[in-house]
Amino acid sequence: MNLMTPGQPQTFHAPLERQAPAEITRQASDLGNLAGLAGLLDCMPDLVMILNEQRQIIFGNRTLRDFVGTRGSGELLGLRPGELFDCRQAGLAPSGCGTGEACRTCGAVNAIIGALAGRSVMHECRITTPAVDAYDLRIWASPFSWPTGHYVLVIAVDISNEKRRQVLERIFFHDILNTAGNIHGLSELIRNDPASVEEFKEDLYETAETLVNEIRSQRLLLAAEGNELQVTLAPASSRQLLETVVQTYRHHSLAKGKTIVIAPGSAAFSIETDEMLLHRVLGNLLKNALEASQPGDTVTLGTEERPDRFVFWCHNPLPIPRAIQLQLFQRSFSTKGPGRGIGTYSIRLLTERHLGGKVTLASTPETGTRFELSFPKTKPPGVPG
Repeated sequence: MNLMTPGQPQTFHAPLERQAPAEITRQASDLGNLAGLAGLLDCMPDLVMILNEQRQIIFGNRTLRDFVGTRGSGELLGLRPGELFDCRQAGLAPSGCGTGEACRTCGAVNAIIGALAGRSVMHECRITTPAVDAYDLRIWASPFSWPTGHYVLVIAVDISNEKRRQVLERIFFHDILNTAGNIHGLSELIRNDPASVEEFKEDLYETAETLVNEIRSQRLLLAAEGNELQVTLAPASSRQLLETVVQTYRHHSLAKGKTIVIAPGSAAFSIETDEMLLHRVLGNLLKNALEASQPGDTVTLGTEERPDRFVFWCHNPLPIPRAIQLQLFQRSFSTKGPGRGIGTYSIRLLTERHLGGKVTLASTPETGTRFELSFPKTKPPGVPG
């Protein structure tokens, strides 16, 4: 029999019904040893699971069982895939994995729904946990019939290294190469006409600084993902942080034809933080806002002091479509094509895992787009806000 979660919950996407624990146990037992296939599936290095019609796991191969064991729970029967991976969106969904608004964009649940409709489907899936761990998976889902019922065979392949390689190739073979090319061009102009050094020296310096900052950003991100980032705490001035970030990006190529301002009345306070990290996060927010803006637009940075939190915010007038908002903080997601998609993910990673804050987004056609970084006054960095 199907069980409804108590309290008449709702779903924004996939059906919410679940099987009772006793029925899960019966389904798992009915599969038995899969007529010898269990041993074969146990030899596979990829994560393999069989789901019932309610998208709950009733079999997992050895690789999946080992994965669950490393996470400390040791239990997988009855879970849905997003719950197994501790997906942030599954925890926010009204009835668990597959039932949230963001689940509409999830490659895993959509592949499983397709298989339940009788098709073999492959999608890519991006998962971020509450601790900002990230998974990039390629999901194959196929109908699986057994004398006792209809099931879905799911194979999940970790493609995180492939996605990381695409990002690094994009950055180093496109962005950094272009910047290095600009440095080479300016150097050639000065070499051919030494008298032009005064004319081009500032351009040369700023372009070289852009190159170094891009390389440092990638090194910082790799250290943050590997939990090797050293956070150095010291008092920092909110006003000085804003002014430094604005000065850094005022002459950036993305700022051409646009205005950057600090909101009048922004709160002035001292915050215990890692100033370099927070400066980089605010810079990423500002850079993203400039990239999303049009010539003539104004991008605004500001601060607020609330009873229990310090807040930094960044606003630009254009809204973000809802479908993009739901995926914005996922690693590897980008509206700019393959090999992008690190900017907003790094904002959440650095803010929530390493600075102890929280990132929120509000975006509507009426109000534009506003990102907030908020930090509790009494909780030190390194502790989730």
